[in-house]
Order: sequence, then structure tokens, then C-alpha cells
Amino acid sequence: MASENGSPAMESDFPAPIYLVAAHLAVVVAVVHLTMGLYNWLRWLQAGFLVPRDLRWPLFVISALALFIGLLLAAQGRYRRQLYAGGILLMVVYVGGYFVWHATGHRPLLLFGNGATHTGPLIPFLLDHLFAGPVKFLAIVSETALAGALAYLLATEPRSS
Repeated sequence: MASENGSPAMESDFPAPIYLVAAHLAVVVAVVHLTMGLYNWLRWLQAGFLVPRDLRWPLFVISALALFIGLLLAAQGRYRRQLYAGGILLMVVYVGGYFVWHATGHRPLLLFGNGATHTGPLIPFLLDHLFAGPVKFLAIVSETALAGALAYLLATEPRSS
């Protein structure tokens, strides 16, 4: 088969770039959350707590494993639309949860328990937390970009998948 200019058409089984970008972002997000979750959960385990007082760490581990499972299923072409929707929801929970957790005073049981109060305007406070460190910034940027990539894939993926 030839292209319009007469040269042979290149056919490839290589996925479109958006799939690769989304997969790489999902791996980055999963590795960040798995690493942070395991590191901090192990610290609680060493102190004698199977279920830590800060529930973020087991939730990070579980959600990171869910991302890896989702990647495997998507690579097999299974449940793609549902995985995209679930991934978008998880990214909204990650990003929204990060800022809500900080804005509500770092409560150990997510929205419950005693928290620290913050004074001052909310927007500068949230921006300070966005740029709190390279890992946190990488996580927020990767989660936001992944949500965008998944939204694009959800909008363009054929309904039959």
C-alpha cells in the first residue's frame, strides 16, 4: 500500500503516543504513591501499628496497586473506558484530597480527628503546598496530566471497548 506521495505507507502495531504518555504518567503516579505509602506505613508498622493513625499510607499502597492492575488490564484492551473513568476519578481524589487534607489541618483520619488550624488566605496557602517539594510537585503535575490524558482517551475511545 502506498501513501499519497507514492512512498510506501508505514504500518505499525505501536500504540498512538497518547497511550504511551498516559501509561508512563500512570507508572509515575503509581510509583510515587507506592513508595510514599510503603515507606510511611512501614514506619508505623515498626512502631507497632498494623493500621496507622494516618490512613493515607495504606490507601496510597492500595490505590497504587490498583493503578498497576489497571495498566495491565488496559494493555490487554480490557475495560478501557471503565479504567479511564476510574483513573480520572482516582486522580481527582489524589489532587483534591491533597489540597483538602492540607486545608482542613492535616487530620490523621483524613477528614476526622484533631487537625492544625491554618491562618491566612487560602490561595497562597495552597500554592505553598503545591510547591512544598519536588516529589509533591511531581505527584500533583503527573496526576493532573494523567487525568487530562485519560479524559482525552475516554472522549475518543470507541464505545465498543
